[in-house]
Amino acid sequence: MARIGTEVKFTLPADQVEAGLTAFGLTGGDAGERTIYFVDRLDDAGDPWLFGNGVILRLRRDDADGSVDVTVKLRPAREERLTGRWRPGTRHDADYRVGVGWARERVLSASVEAKREEGLRELLDGRKRDAFTPEQQDFLRRCGPRLEQPMRHLCNAGPIRARRWHDITAGPLRGLRAEQWTWGDGRTFLELSLRCADDDESAGRRALLAAEIDGHGLKPDESATTKTEAVLRGLL
Repeated sequence: MARIGTEVKFTLPADQVEAGLTAFGLTGGDAGERTIYFVDRLDDAGDPWLFGNGVILRLRRDDADGSVDVTVKLRPAREERLTGRWRPGTRHDADYRVGVGWARERVLSASVEAKREEGLRELLDGRKRDAFTPEQQDFLRRCGPRLEQPMRHLCNAGPIRARRWHDITAGPLRGLRAEQWTWGDGRTFLELSLRCADDDESAGRRALLAAEIDGHGLKPDESATTKTEAVLRGLL
């Protein structure tokens, strides 16, 4: 596989969010704001079905300019299925990314993001299949799990209000990012992340970020539930 980047991540739970915002100097006026929806459904056991099969479908609006993008993500992605036109490093009309996310453990993910001319409400109210481009559907079919009619009977999970900060400087760290999600009855979390050129760099950068967080007296969430799963369970 071609050389790919790694993103290290720590999530602060609701009771740590205000302290985290203060510690890293994050204010609302400096943030980019977005509205996010996922589409999924619960299976017979009450679990998010697509998410449980490693598929994430997201619709997102930039609240500043109203632009909308949609994403099909595989997490975890199976390296042996990223072949042909979907090999890492190939060029596409949409934004194709392959990388490793390191929260509690390293997980390979692959995603295709596309801009849409339609408004967010129009996409949410229409057929779910129509919200995603033919290229994204080809990616899901060729590289994703073998699911029968994966875009049928899906429900909207949202809205999630997101605030994002880029290029934060904290101690020895450069390029730190932060994102706060708020949904439902005020549930929230704050994610801190760093992008690294490759896996060799990630361990050292992760240790620096962990030390910076600990130095502010903050305790990241160590639960087994990812932020996306928590949101889906709360909203579906």
